[in-house]
Amino acid sequence: MRFFTTLLLALFSVLNLNSQTPKFRVISIPVEKNGIKMREPWTGGMDSPQFSEGDLNGDGIRDLFVFDRVSNRMYTYLGNGGATDTMYTYAPQYEALMPNDLNNWAMLRDYNHDGIPDIFAHANSGIKVYKGSVENGVLRYNLVAKLLSYFNPPFANTNIWTTVTDIPVITDVNGDGDLDVLSYDIYGGSIGYFENLTSEHQGDIHYDVDSFQFSFITSCWGNFVQNPYNNSIVLNTSCKGGENQGGGGQRHSGNSIYSILDPTYHTVDLLNGNIGFDNLLLLRNGGDRGNANITEWDSIFPRQACTTPMAMPTYPAAFGVHVNSDGLEDVLMSPNVYSPTVYTGGNSRNVKNVWLYKNLNDSICWYDFQNDSFIVHHMLDFGTNSKAVFYDFDGDGLNDIITGNYGYYNPAYPNSYQSTLAYYRNTGTISSPKFTEVTLDYDSFSNYVLIGICPAFGDLDGDGKADLLIGDKTGFLSFFKNRATTGSSYPSMDSSEYFHLNAGTYSAPFIYDVNGDSLNDIVVGRADGKLSFYWNFGTKTSPQFSQDSVNTHFGGVNVCQYGYNQGNSQPFIMETGGQKYLYVGSLQGTLFKYVIDPANLYNDTAQFTLIDSNLLGVSIGGNSTVSIADINNDGKMEYLLGNALGGLLMYSDSLWDPSTILNIPDILYKNGDLHIYPNPAKDYFACSMENFDFVNPKAEVFNLLGEKMNVEVRKMGFNKLVVGTITLANGLYLIRVSDSGNYFTGKVLIEK
Repeated sequence: MRFFTTLLLALFSVLNLNSQTPKFRVISIPVEKNGIKMREPWTGGMDSPQFSEGDLNGDGIRDLFVFDRVSNRMYTYLGNGGATDTMYTYAPQYEALMPNDLNNWAMLRDYNHDGIPDIFAHANSGIKVYKGSVENGVLRYNLVAKLLSYFNPPFANTNIWTTVTDIPVITDVNGDGDLDVLSYDIYGGSIGYFENLTSEHQGDIHYDVDSFQFSFITSCWGNFVQNPYNNSIVLNTSCKGGENQGGGGQRHSGNSIYSILDPTYHTVDLLNGNIGFDNLLLLRNGGDRGNANITEWDSIFPRQACTTPMAMPTYPAAFGVHVNSDGLEDVLMSPNVYSPTVYTGGNSRNVKNVWLYKNLNDSICWYDFQNDSFIVHHMLDFGTNSKAVFYDFDGDGLNDIITGNYGYYNPAYPNSYQSTLAYYRNTGTISSPKFTEVTLDYDSFSNYVLIGICPAFGDLDGDGKADLLIGDKTGFLSFFKNRATTGSSYPSMDSSEYFHLNAGTYSAPFIYDVNGDSLNDIVVGRADGKLSFYWNFGTKTSPQFSQDSVNTHFGGVNVCQYGYNQGNSQPFIMETGGQKYLYVGSLQGTLFKYVIDPANLYNDTAQFTLIDSNLLGVSIGGNSTVSIADINNDGKMEYLLGNALGGLLMYSDSLWDPSTILNIPDILYKNGDLHIYPNPAKDYFACSMENFDFVNPKAEVFNLLGEKMNVEVRKMGFNKLVVGTITLANGLYLIRVSDSGNYFTGKVLIEK
């Protein structure tokens, strides 16, 4: 049993179980808006999405890959051959197959023409490449180029420069069949052209398609530069010697470029976004595929007489997607900013922020505006920094959802953002939740002109009704007394500085009786990643708090990433089995879990025990917030999550949606780990090992208490065992297979 104990501890360490159940995405809970069921409400929101296409599942239909710069979050959609944005179905199971270190920009391209999408992405002021392959039926990505470079005599190879704020063009510029690169120089004034040499050296192993050998053709592709002082173009410029004739170092970097096919010249034209400006410029190539020459540029494109021009606050980018079956590439436009709220170029759209332009295949109007919310209108999206809580607002015994936010982009409001409280009523049943939109601005909360509304509910005055505290950007807490007879009503703000408490900017309050004295206390998350604990030293009907009666480093919690001084902590506390647990959302988008030590509530040097620094196993998109409840009465918890992108996500301790897990029979694991499938399993599961034949295997199954389970095991062929699970209850189990002195381990979830 000693070996098993060691094995169990090792598995806990590897799997981050710590006696916790795995967490599963929930995407099927219905949400209704204006009498219509939303298609994909729990996707998680989008602020600065980038779009590209590729066949992810090998069915011959284009799928959609979305990468959001604001949080480095990925989304995968499968194509179904339809039209408009219903042609894509959200498929989060493919997100786990993507590289986990993508940042700033990423796009699918098929550089080796094998039909499997590859990934080009930002890396160290340059470009890296992941090669897509299918191994035993599973899509894989392997890094094949850490940094694309070109031979630059007399120096060594030099990386193809791409500023972190830019998006380059990866396309076949000269029409020879391989992918070239267009990228602005370090000053953002002129475009360099880097030609892929593969097709010019057919049969030469030194120029294999995976070698990524490029030649630097010109620093002034198209013979133009950007004016250093405004959003205009200077034509007929040679850029001799690589000099930027448009102003050199005076020009700030920040350009998004996307290539489109000129309907007249059949050359590569560009749609050019510029940091700090709203409009996309058309740069029209009147040369040929080998010798580009920008002969026209237009700051209003398409022309206003044809349709709505491509313009969006601030710093837009264009992307190509085939949104129907006509074979023509359409254009999507979205913002290209790191944060809609903290950005030197100006505020940016965070709603109605993906504009679709249909390709008309017309040399006069070119494109026609279709809608301003391509794909995002199918999801819950509250602008930026959604802060959602479960709360029975109407008193019917079902948990509703109340969501605050940093704000929706609205230039009519101070700071250009309208912060509100949204109310979604649970119109389902105790075992089958369903949420229906009641209002996006409860009781006109936006009239208080707060920024960064973060709601918390709890009875603070002892009348048996939950009051409302609002944290915001100022750090103060606003108090709203519940004046309803039943349910909730907050008709007025009773205090804008509740007991003058201020935990610092972006306060995130939570109301809970932390010390067990039957008086609700307040724990407040802060921008610096720490927590402030204000204990209630009043009476049940007359609460008392003080700015001086506070533990400013509650539990020693600090959710800042190493080297950062901002963490945006957001607390939630619940009790399970007589033990209080503290959950904390964070700027990095992960969820922390701690054990609260009741003996050290007031000691600002004490450290609560950290159970997990990534309870969900993933980042959910930055600025994670969490609220926890059992919303279907099955005894297992659901986790409601807000994030930087303004959307909502749901996770659960139970598996609601098997489709969110990619159950492919040939997924391979590292040596020592069993390949187990299907997983989750129902009536049986199979075990196998790569490059290992079983001779006389012995399989054992244990629950998380270390108890050996009675199961039927059969050997099938040389390298497969089948385990019957009819006798097993739902839950997580550990498997150990021993054979010829070798031991292999794994885990399986039983869901019947």
